[in-house]
Amino acid sequence: MDNSGLAFEAAEILTRKDGIHAVTRTIGKVKITDVRITSAAAVRTGKRAGRYITLEGEPSAAGMTALFRRALMQVIPPRGRLFAAGLGNPDITQDSLGAEAVRTMSARRGRRYSLSAIETDVAVRTGLDTARLVKAAAHELNADCVIAVDALACHDPSYIGRTVQISDAGIIPGGGAGEARGELSRGRLGVPIAAVGVPTVSALSSVTGKRADKLFLVTASDIDVVVKMWAEVIGGGIQGLIN
Repeated sequence: MDNSGLAFEAAEILTRKDGIHAVTRTIGKVKITDVRITSAAAVRTGKRAGRYITLEGEPSAAGMTALFRRALMQVIPPRGRLFAAGLGNPDITQDSLGAEAVRTMSARRGRRYSLSAIETDVAVRTGLDTARLVKAAAHELNADCVIAVDALACHDPSYIGRTVQISDAGIIPGGGAGEARGELSRGRLGVPIAAVGVPTVSALSSVTGKRADKLFLVTASDIDVVVKMWAEVIGGGIQGLIN
C-alpha cells in the first residue's frame, strides 16, 4: 500500500477472506467505516493489525465532533489519565495538524478522565526521537492511554482534508512522508494508544499516473484552513471527554 496511512484504502482492494473485515454506515453527511485487520492481513497490506475507524466528510459537517468523540471512545480505556501528543512540524502547514490540535486543548481533570498534552515538534529540530520523547513523557505522567495526533498521507487525493482516522494499532511518526522513525504502539509504550490522523498530502503520481512522481507530494489549496478546522474537531472531541 506504499505510504498511505488510511486503512480503508486497503479495505477497498482486499476482502474479508483476505483477513480484513469492514463495516460501513452513514450518519447524516458523515460516512463511517470500521476496518479490522488481522495479523495475517497486516503482512499483505503493510498496515499494523488492529482496528481503524474512519469518518469521511467535511470537518464542518453537523455532528462531526460528537461522532469523532464517539469513535475515539471505542479505542481508549473507559477512564483514566489521557496524554495527547501532537506530532509533526508546526511550521509546515500540511504537517501541523498535531500541534494545532493540541493548542486547542487545556489540561483538565474530570470524573472519568484527566488530560495532559504536548507538542513534540520533529526530531531534526529537537534532537529527540519522537517515540522516545512520547514514551518518557507518558511514563512520567503515569498515563493510562496515549492519543497521538498526526497528519497522514493518502493514495486518493479526494480524501485530503475529508477524512479522519482513529486507530488502536499505533502510528509511525513521519511514516506518511517517508521519514519514518520509531513507532508509537502499545507494545512500545506499555499502555493503549489511539492514533488520530487526517490525510493532508498525496503522492503526485496519484494524479499524473507517472511512477517517478511518487517522490513529490500534492496537497489542497486551502490546506491551512482545513488543518485548523480538523484541529478544532479533534481538540474539541478530546476535550469533550473531560467532564
